[in-house]
Amino acid sequence: MSAMKPDVLKRIEELKPRSIIYLYSGGKDSSLALLFTRDAVRELAQRIKARVYMLYIVVTGNTHPLNAYVAATVMEWHRRHYGFEPIYRASDRVFQEYVAKFGLQKGPSRWCYTQFKEKIFREVERTLPKPIVEIDGMSPSDSKQRSEKITEELQRVETASDNKFWAWHPLFSLQMSDDEKLEVLRKRPEFEPIVYLYENFGDSLNCVVCPYKPLRKMMKYRLAEDARILQRFAQTCLRSEYWKRYFNGLLDAALELTEG
Repeated sequence: MSAMKPDVLKRIEELKPRSIIYLYSGGKDSSLALLFTRDAVRELAQRIKARVYMLYIVVTGNTHPLNAYVAATVMEWHRRHYGFEPIYRASDRVFQEYVAKFGLQKGPSRWCYTQFKEKIFREVERTLPKPIVEIDGMSPSDSKQRSEKITEELQRVETASDNKFWAWHPLFSLQMSDDEKLEVLRKRPEFEPIVYLYENFGDSLNCVVCPYKPLRKMMKYRLAEDARILQRFAQTCLRSEYWKRYFNGLLDAALELTEG
């Protein structure tokens, strides 16, 4: 099964990348992007003598340890069976420090992305041989913001820090529900830990706290793990009354619905 356009691999081969990087989060979408492309990428890398990496970032203070274990399990499996090289990175600042100062934000320039992920992406790009192709699990259907940003399956990207790479979005044209995506992964034993997180927590837990996370996910998380400590953190540390109400209201609603 594949969602990618047939001409994309030909275009990538013409680019002759020396580094191919999977941006891997331990979630269902980045896992599907890996599953759909890994055989073709391995063959291509062998032909053009490129190296293939899997980059995983821990958002210090907000990535659940179970997500890190799950991601490492999948990445090590692909190292052994595909020769893809894991790269593990962690932010040097703590998530709670920022959320206490600024609350949570949405949008492309939100601090939780720019400070805890984008900065590491740029640092890794500077260390690897060029040209670089990065593979992610994003698609235009994810959000309005992404529909404006992702216009082709293979895109040339130039960052503000003058890094240049090609971004490959294998799920660009994919039309599948979350349940259908998990069903595909369920058939592959190496992705069983990913499915486990979604079945038990309703989420990959790459980020425990996120303003984009809907109530249904918080309900599932609240059933699996006592989240009252998040409310205590909000009440004690947050400066913004809006975000205090957000934390308390979301978790209280989840508790009421799960106990009702």
